[in-house]
Amino acid sequence: MCHQTVSLVARGLEDAGIPTALVSVMPPLSGAARPPRQVIRRLNIGATVGRPGDVEGQLSTLRRMIALIEGAAAFGAVDADAKPSA
Repeated sequence: MCHQTVSLVARGLEDAGIPTALVSVMPPLSGAARPPRQVIRRLNIGATVGRPGDVEGQLSTLRRMIALIEGAAAFGAVDADAKPSA
């Protein structure tokens, strides 16, 4: 599903009182729609939550989502993967 569409759905759910956290691999697209909270991963499309078979990586993404929902102080909070060092 399109990052922008999911961002807009998340905003609608938030308006209904349901907290959300979007996982994005394309922050320019998801950010344009201003999702309430987003975890930005440096992964390929299709492996947004984690690479196939990488259970620890997938669980880490889910924990980050929950922490963002529980601890974000402001609308538009972002938890982004660190940029690879050069």
